[in-house]
Amino acid sequence: MHFGIIRRIINFTLCFVMNTLPGRTRVFSDQDVLLRAGEDPDAGFVIVTGRVELRNAAGTLLGDARQGDVIGAASLLFGGRQDLSAVAAGPVEAVMVDRGTVAAQLARNPDLVRRAATQLLGGLSLVPTAESGTTSGAESALDQLLRESDSNVVSITGKRAPPAAHPGDIAEMGSWSTIWLKPASDATRSAMPRRGIKIKETPFGVGRKPKRGEQIPRTDIVLQFADERPYNLSRNHFMIELGRPGLMIRDTGSQLGTLVNGERIGLDEPRNAVSLHIGANEIEAGGYNTPFSFIVEIHA
Repeated sequence: MHFGIIRRIINFTLCFVMNTLPGRTRVFSDQDVLLRAGEDPDAGFVIVTGRVELRNAAGTLLGDARQGDVIGAASLLFGGRQDLSAVAAGPVEAVMVDRGTVAAQLARNPDLVRRAATQLLGGLSLVPTAESGTTSGAESALDQLLRESDSNVVSITGKRAPPAAHPGDIAEMGSWSTIWLKPASDATRSAMPRRGIKIKETPFGVGRKPKRGEQIPRTDIVLQFADERPYNLSRNHFMIELGRPGLMIRDTGSQLGTLVNGERIGLDEPRNAVSLHIGANEIEAGGYNTPFSFIVEIHA
């Protein structure tokens, strides 16, 4: 099968997958840049509302993206620099999906590749009877291609599944079986189960319950705690999410920062995210002597 068609299959698959993935909602103002030509983005976007102009490096308008369109898909899957800039033309709301989440979803659901490929090839009239179960030469070639590439779904990103992980190892993609967020202080034990919460989807956000009149965060805040002035927790404090090379904690703009295994992130620190490791990870949300402490327990 011609490589150009294979590339279109894979690119179509990523667009197909991104529309089904959990992501973080972002709001952009007029002329905000979602993606910039020449850069290698680690996230793509599904447009929810508004219009996004697609421009080349010289600024020439080449097209636009609207509700339901995916931008940055090819760079997410194949890597490399973005060919076009994506610029908001007025207010835009978009769901951001990171590269790690896409890779993990494809690894867990290789059948998505087959379903998306069948739809694409059917549209190209190469597999006219794919849905009816009738076999054709093109369909047989597709089956062979997918059988040969089932183990390569993750390796499209240049990386195969890591070897068996041990306590202390970085929690790389596919190296863990379960993730638990557990309370580690009186303030957190009083507001969540003592055995903790099993995290089934990322991103998983933690923050403060908004007071009356405060804006509700427009992000994936799953777990909220009551807090009083002077606040230790911000409404949007930290996220457990997938990134490079795997599971990480990201401080999402809190006022006092987050301590992760003794390293402070956020605020004026050099980093706002840090990788987690297999085993127990200590998290303190807020300033020094904050009452909001957690354990992120990752099982191999």
